[in-house]
Amino acid sequence: MKNIITFLCLLALMLPLTATESAPIDQDNIEQQVNRFMTKEDIPALAIGIIQNGKVVFTSAHGVIDRKNKQPINKNTLFQIASHTKALTGMIAFELINEGKLKLSDRVIDHLPGVFPKASINEFKSLTIEHLMVHRSGLPTYPKNVTRIDGDAMLVHYSEEMLLEALSTIELRFPPDEKWRYSNFNYAVLGYVLSKITNKSYAQLVKQYIADKYELSDTLVTLSDKQKNTQLATPYRKDDRQIVTQPWDMGMLTPHGGAYSSIENFAHLMELQLEAYRVYNHSGVTSPLVATQVIHDTEFTQGGKTYPGFSYGVGMFEATPTFGMHPETVLFHGGDLDGFGSEYRFSPEYGVGVVMLTSSGGRKFIGFAMNIMNELLEIAVKNKKKQAADTSTD
Repeated sequence: MKNIITFLCLLALMLPLTATESAPIDQDNIEQQVNRFMTKEDIPALAIGIIQNGKVVFTSAHGVIDRKNKQPINKNTLFQIASHTKALTGMIAFELINEGKLKLSDRVIDHLPGVFPKASINEFKSLTIEHLMVHRSGLPTYPKNVTRIDGDAMLVHYSEEMLLEALSTIELRFPPDEKWRYSNFNYAVLGYVLSKITNKSYAQLVKQYIADKYELSDTLVTLSDKQKNTQLATPYRKDDRQIVTQPWDMGMLTPHGGAYSSIENFAHLMELQLEAYRVYNHSGVTSPLVATQVIHDTEFTQGGKTYPGFSYGVGMFEATPTFGMHPETVLFHGGDLDGFGSEYRFSPEYGVGVVMLTSSGGRKFIGFAMNIMNELLEIAVKNKKKQAADTSTD
């Protein structure tokens, strides 16, 4: 399990809901756990949302926006969601597919003509939109013109010129579709393609297809000065939680990890996603919220050992009990920006989930979210067994 949690940090980086209803989780107990965790790990701020029976049971906010001014956070405080931004980018891609503007099988070079290295263009001819979406492209995690010191915020404001420069000389690590390898750059390129197709910036796409469509006004890319000064949590380094760091300014890399959200929005998004999965698993009707309508086995290995039961959809992982992370199948993603951290975990089968946002993440933050998720699953499984037993005696 330690190896699995370590792997998740490096990244940050299906059945219908039943009629069974879980007994409500003890909110006071959850909040006491949050407060103990924050005290022990010196966490400045942590917001949490709990979902049961497919609905948000509660959200709560703990800690302060800034250690110096000690203004309490609230349910509308903004945090960068880091790599969970990929889930938003995937939703936008599915929207454009539904509109007939994009296909999974489209070749990337057809959407970005004359961009890739001429000398090795044949290597890129089989690269498709689906390869980008499911991390089977062969692209590196970052191109060579992206550099940063581990622990420090990325403040390069990666421009379109820098992106095109990188693509003109980039080398594939392996042929497209040969294997699965997580790459932040996949979603940067995907976001660029989506912008080229629509002639809209990534910020405009998030507003149109996420914020406006699902009424998530606090899920956005560009903050106003007022939001920066009054609504945004101050991030602190995860290796020294007393040291202030900064939000990442990622420019064209934003589609892989630069969006913002609040716990109210984050929890509501999961509620909507669980409903989409209920419909999908009952009738097969897809939605941009169904991340695993396209899914590939990661063939995950670590330390020479293979871990089956671990797959990747579009902006979302699926871990079955075989993988050993949770006792039931769980879909999840999260993110870590060496400051801001996010966790997003849910079970379509049991209709339970947990969302968390923090201004200082790290491996223990991930582990804490996993523990809360397991508590929710334990309650749901026990209740389902009890109802089954009661039914059999009727």
